[in-house]
Amino acid sequence: GAAPAAPQRGKGRLAAAALAIALVAGGAGGTAGWFLADRDGGTTVVESVSMDAGDGLTYTDIVNKVSPSVVTIVTDAAEGSGVVYSEDGYIVTNNHVVDGARTVEVRFSDGTTADAEIIATDSTQDLAVIRVSGVDDLTPVAFGDSDSIQVGDAAVAIGSPLGLEGTVTTGIVSALDRSMTVAGEEPQGFQQQSGSTLTGLIQTDAAINSGNSGGALVNGNGELIGINTAIATTDSGSIGLGFAIPSNTVQSTVEQLIEGGSVEQGYLGVSVADTDGNGAMVLSVEAGSPAETAGLQEGDVITAVDGTPITGASEVVAAVQGTASGTEISITYTRDGQEATTTATLASS
Repeated sequence: GAAPAAPQRGKGRLAAAALAIALVAGGAGGTAGWFLADRDGGTTVVESVSMDAGDGLTYTDIVNKVSPSVVTIVTDAAEGSGVVYSEDGYIVTNNHVVDGARTVEVRFSDGTTADAEIIATDSTQDLAVIRVSGVDDLTPVAFGDSDSIQVGDAAVAIGSPLGLEGTVTTGIVSALDRSMTVAGEEPQGFQQQSGSTLTGLIQTDAAINSGNSGGALVNGNGELIGINTAIATTDSGSIGLGFAIPSNTVQSTVEQLIEGGSVEQGYLGVSVADTDGNGAMVLSVEAGSPAETAGLQEGDVITAVDGTPITGASEVVAAVQGTASGTEISITYTRDGQEATTTATLASS
């Protein structure tokens, strides 16, 4: 699995969900039953009902719809979760769940198992595609539009935390467009002292723990809105700060991994370094690069990309590598105390 992640801002630390090992006391479940006393002193039993998720389905409806699409993944080195992507055996999970694995076994919700092969991985998005063969009646997850979700929407996480297969936790979407840095190898072509950074993440207070990595985060319609990937913690378990890769990013990345075995990443052509939280300083600009064409110079401090504030070098790396080549991006920077904005069309890395 991945090494513990460093926090972007504030106290605490960010850790890959597959590494956070702790038991956390839970709250109420997805069903509720109660007794009502009548005026005669008797007791009327009210039938147990499932709570309404807010989008026309109850939580029980959501679990029944999604559970067949969520699997447990066990390798010779780690354990996590995954989501059935297609009827022909493709399954999506986190890269850190299968990274370095020699053997991969998939356990389905009906108790059957199958060996899987790793098809392709992308460490920059922490996603991987594996495939099982000879398994019939697979139920692909229904994808939702992660761009349409709002803070406060219902969120349901399904996976195998701590080896407890088919575990369901509920909450809401707590925030959008979160960034986090996970310690690891430095991206090629960038001079900076941090690991890979994930951007655009969905934050949820649905409990996510070790083993939830790669599992489903779904909305009130039972549609996938994210792949659970990490938690923020002050100890080793869930404190209600979980993070998921948006479903639109997942779908785009997985299609590229299946079709070409890799993800085409954007190339800007700069080396960047951290500042004191006020942007990323350009250390050098490669000749003939999109950055040079855009007019960036050594000493410029990049403060925003496509309107998203930049506080450090890793965020520039993530913004560029998470964008397809040929895409035009807006770059806000300061030079000699003056703010300016330019555009750059990313090349292929």
